[in-house]
Amino acid sequence: MNQSSDPGREEISELAFEEAYRRLEDTVSRLELGEMSLADSEHLYLLGLDLAKRCQQLLSETEMRISQAGPGSDLAGMRREADPGGEADAWDVPFAQEPDDPMFFEDDPEL
Repeated sequence: MNQSSDPGREEISELAFEEAYRRLEDTVSRLELGEMSLADSEHLYLLGLDLAKRCQQLLSETEMRISQAGPGSDLAGMRREADPGGEADAWDVPFAQEPDDPMFFEDDPEL
């Protein structure tokens, strides 16, 4: 199905981030249920790709505006400080510790 024949996919380029992200979550949830035909699954998958691209586009545009706002908002500088090798994404967050991880209880005097 091409994009010009599906008005739902055409309107994606006009969505705000929050709405695109909500629709992406809904699409993923429906796909995970697996209760539809292959053709419908393909359609939803392609729709999800378009929604994910829209979200990424909006995030990239926002990052660019912030980085151009001035030296105090330099995301590229934040990346260099966070990872001198330059390989980590500025938005990377360390994984939360699992409750059964021994490090989780390191400061617990009862253990």
